[in-house]
Amino acid sequence: MTLETVGKISRNGHLTIPIKIRRLLHLKDGDVVRIGVNGNQIVVLPGEIVDKDQTYIFNAKNQEEIKQAEKDFRKGDYSSYDSARELRKDVEGD
Repeated sequence: MTLETVGKISRNGHLTIPIKIRRLLHLKDGDVVRIGVNGNQIVVLPGEIVDKDQTYIFNAKNQEEIKQAEKDFRKGDYSSYDSARELRKDVEGD
């Protein structure tokens, strides 16, 4: 464990994340965190709120396709086009 400190759970289950930990994780007032359980540990991770219409990108299939596209790009396996017309022609197979 890199940093350990003591906190106290107050009324309604509120817990203040000590300043040392907030600084280490770059957490600011109003930031969102994810809270979970791993064995007998409470795990708090920085989080993000995603608009509902953007959640499709986070499903497993899309994540795998994105990872594969990134690998292909790093290998130089991609196409480039000088115009939208060229792209359309390639995509539509004309």
